[in-house]
Amino acid sequence: MYISFMKIENYRTFHMITLTFDDSMNFIVGDNNIGKTNFLALLKTVTQGLGFVESDFKDPDLPIRVAIELSMADMSSGEKLKISLEQKVTEVVPRLYDLKTGNQLPLEYVRSMFYINLSLEAVPRNIVSDQEFKRLHDAFSLILSGNKDNYARAEDYFHKKGIDLKLPEDPRAAALLIINTIYFTPQEEESSVTQLMMAVGGHLLSEMIRKKESRSIPFQDLIITGRDGKKYLPIAVSIDDPEIQLHPYLQRAMISFLHSILSNRESLFCELIKAVLDVDGIDGQLFIVTHSTDALVDDYRCIIRLYRNKASGVSAACGASFKFDKEIEKHLIMHFPEVKEAMYARCALIVEGETEYGSFPYFAITMGIHFDYHGICLINARGESSISKISRLLREFHIPTVCLYDRDVMAEHGQSHVFYTDNICYEMDVVKSCVTQRKSHLLLNVVKTVAPDSTYVPQALIKKACQKLQIPKSEFAPRKLENISVRSEKALTFYYFAWLYGNKGVIIGRALGLQLGINEIPESFKRAITEAVNRADRHEVSAKDRVEIQK
Repeated sequence: MYISFMKIENYRTFHMITLTFDDSMNFIVGDNNIGKTNFLALLKTVTQGLGFVESDFKDPDLPIRVAIELSMADMSSGEKLKISLEQKVTEVVPRLYDLKTGNQLPLEYVRSMFYINLSLEAVPRNIVSDQEFKRLHDAFSLILSGNKDNYARAEDYFHKKGIDLKLPEDPRAAALLIINTIYFTPQEEESSVTQLMMAVGGHLLSEMIRKKESRSIPFQDLIITGRDGKKYLPIAVSIDDPEIQLHPYLQRAMISFLHSILSNRESLFCELIKAVLDVDGIDGQLFIVTHSTDALVDDYRCIIRLYRNKASGVSAACGASFKFDKEIEKHLIMHFPEVKEAMYARCALIVEGETEYGSFPYFAITMGIHFDYHGICLINARGESSISKISRLLREFHIPTVCLYDRDVMAEHGQSHVFYTDNICYEMDVVKSCVTQRKSHLLLNVVKTVAPDSTYVPQALIKKACQKLQIPKSEFAPRKLENISVRSEKALTFYYFAWLYGNKGVIIGRALGLQLGINEIPESFKRAITEAVNRADRHEVSAKDRVEIQK
């Protein structure tokens, strides 16, 4: 069972917001001070049956309403439970309703939603409370005393994690050794990562045991039974800003490890959970609030992006609710690692290839524009066919986009956010801008900078250029660029185009960006960069763009 949908009204920064969730993992991203952590605070208030305080009310004249849909889809069941919490500012606690029947329910029912806000700051490796120590010691002692094979399995588990243990025969002594190894034994750097992950996993287990020991609600009331007849403990876990405590690799490792525990894929924790909680597994859902692209998984369906709408309110774009056909979906998941930085951008400028990607930041600086200052994310689509797909995905997340295509595909893309080169492609725009202004020496400088011994244009590059331009190759013979007369505009244009078109790459793009001055930057590039700045500063997806997204 998991939280599949929420509608929040009049809570802190949320006037009216709807959220659709992935069943296993959700990353909540967006601008600073937009309400990401407010969502976690709401989860805590709701699941503990606490009352909202006056400062929680966005408008004290209106009630707070929180509609929640709990789904059993992950248990192979289509059953859904829809409830609503409502509270006026004059009331001490909220009222709970069944949305299907309209009947009021006892408020304590919400305590059957088990939620843990996991503070990584509160779980340093070398500190563990006496109460948590006892819970974990009893848990490890229990599984080790029940079956001698568990000794070998435990040793093998730690060995695979990079920690070699030889457990004593006495189960309580063995449990003590495990806990000392996790929390108190200095290790090499590689092992310390495992120790920290195990400490966090141990804290999670301790919280589940604490919930079982609590008398606020019978533990059996939390358990659900799947269609397979097995018993599961539903649990929601959140992490707030993992980047504050963890470096990028450890962020990913920690999130992956927690997700693995919540998905019943960590064998040792599966044994502990079965033995201590008397269930077959847990049914976990993970929520991560982060400003870090390093923490994000490479799947847009797990992303929830909060953004400000035209009324200056907060709305949410939820990847779990997007509908793409299977072929496009596969393409977008494959490319998401390259575009996830745009989740924090005010506008994305999407270009076709590496040369454009290498040159545009320098062109922008020459124009007096710094992409980071405006929140512009430059994306290399790695091919013309990917531009429209990436743009559509980002605009679904309400991130404005500007796309620059080569003119030879102009008939295929006729939308307000789409721009084209003035000539057949990027390279021809660059060459013509320089040659027509008698600045071909800048292009020669670029060639000599990146390939000082390769100013010769061979037959292979001539053939490739002629095919692109659809002209006969017999007109041009191989020659060196420095031997072309500066008065022969036609020859300069062709040979420099042939060289650049045949030698693409981010290094060449950077060299072009450093060599070309403000007058030599092609106008088509300036238009695209300027439009990206305008859209970033407006920071909204236009009404026309929204119509195009729907189409």
